[in-house]
Amino acid sequence: MQRFDFNNSDWAALFRSRDNGSELFQSLVDNTPVLNLDLGWALSQGHIADAPTPTADDGSATFRIESSKLEAAPLMDLRAPLGESQQMDAEGAEEYVASIPDFIARGWTETAAQRAYKERIYAQLGNTDRIIANWIEKVLLRGLNSAKSTLNQIGAQLATKGKADYKGLGAGIYAKLHDARIPAENFVKAGAKTWTDPACKILTQMRKIEDNYRDKRGGYSGALTWRMTKNMYVNTFLQNQEVRDLYASWCKANYIAYVEGMPITNEQFLQSFTDIQGISPIEIVTEKERNKTRTTDTMVQGWADNIAVLRPAGDMFEFKYANVLEREMYTKYGAKSIDTTFATMLNGLVTAMNTTTDNGRLQEWHTDVMMSATPALLSFTNHEIVNTANAGE
Repeated sequence: MQRFDFNNSDWAALFRSRDNGSELFQSLVDNTPVLNLDLGWALSQGHIADAPTPTADDGSATFRIESSKLEAAPLMDLRAPLGESQQMDAEGAEEYVASIPDFIARGWTETAAQRAYKERIYAQLGNTDRIIANWIEKVLLRGLNSAKSTLNQIGAQLATKGKADYKGLGAGIYAKLHDARIPAENFVKAGAKTWTDPACKILTQMRKIEDNYRDKRGGYSGALTWRMTKNMYVNTFLQNQEVRDLYASWCKANYIAYVEGMPITNEQFLQSFTDIQGISPIEIVTEKERNKTRTTDTMVQGWADNIAVLRPAGDMFEFKYANVLEREMYTKYGAKSIDTTFATMLNGLVTAMNTTTDNGRLQEWHTDVMMSATPALLSFTNHEIVNTANAGE
């Protein structure tokens, strides 16, 4: 006679809708630190929308993003006493419309034979803690990290190309995602020389690009931010002679020992960079993902090393999302032979679904991690993309 009934275990309950299986599933996710530690690069660059985007009867969820060209406030108008004001115009207001794509991570299946093995372990130990811990690491965490990587890839594409597609990515549907309609004049060249040219004066060219950015917007004086990849920053920017000369001068002025040719660390440079006039702060982008297609398994990078971005300081993205259809469909219309439980992760952007079903002969248990979400580019009319490999004013 077995000492413990497997049907009373936490593992079994995670796949059973009765007895509050979804509540148990959600509580497990919320109270597992490894599932709530790091949001990833893309989510550090923005905020999640206040509410999900409504879903149409065909399953699509369409959102709208508006952006107005930044402008300095003009001088006031001189008037006679009681004179009326000149009315503001709506020039510079633009918008783009896009749909939220659906994504799913690689699925996980437990066969009847594997379930029987777990039952034997439970009969001896009386708990399923190790089983659950292994499942969290191998299935939930892996799916969650896939979601973060997907948002990173799409966000990097939007930031550096103004559009995103999923061609050649993953093993599902290959399709264009959306176009943020960045104005053509916002794609600018490096300046007099490419940034990798040893004779390039990167700081001088950055200052000129930034001056032009502000002049095109009527002398806009608000805070801006530069963004570039870590590789560009470390291997091109910090190695540039003008940058090194700036740092050497700063060291001399601050009585800090410096020998020509010595490496410059990020922390050291940032101290000297705060004294530069006319160039906004630099943020480093660290983004690279594993891309497993039907035939290949490689690393990809959505943000090309030769691209730098200049835009208003603050959030670059708003993360639009929709409720995954599975939760409503299975809850309302699921077959009686199928049982499901659900939990959300990543502040509601990601949904995990446990399913108990049968293959015609035996029961099976599945876990799928899904996401209906995408970054949307904010202030896209004020987002300038600098191709540092393309010289020209």
